[in-house]
Amino acid sequence: MPTLHLVERKNNVRKLPDAPGEWETGYWVVAEDTAQRLVGGDLYLHSGQNEPSHFGGRILGWRAHRDGSELDGRLVFRIRASVDYKGVVTGREGWGNEKKVVW
Repeated sequence: MPTLHLVERKNNVRKLPDAPGEWETGYWVVAEDTAQRLVGGDLYLHSGQNEPSHFGGRILGWRAHRDGSELDGRLVFRIRASVDYKGVVTGREGWGNEKKVVW
């Protein structure tokens, strides 16, 4: 199962009001074809590469953010959150630009 680990330092996570248990996290520099392949996989948010995850869930989908700002085109992932995604540590190999994709 594909897995995405991200270093999240700006608290860009929000609960979706009309979808119990679903959250969005953004604004990530991830290629759209990579994002599509990650749907159905796992997403873990970490405060640092060597830190255990503090949040995460199953990736339900994604969208490109569009507002004309410097964040325009960055991706926002929609996840179904679960406590099972908290406290997960990943190895040091494979990190680049504060993200790690495991196929």
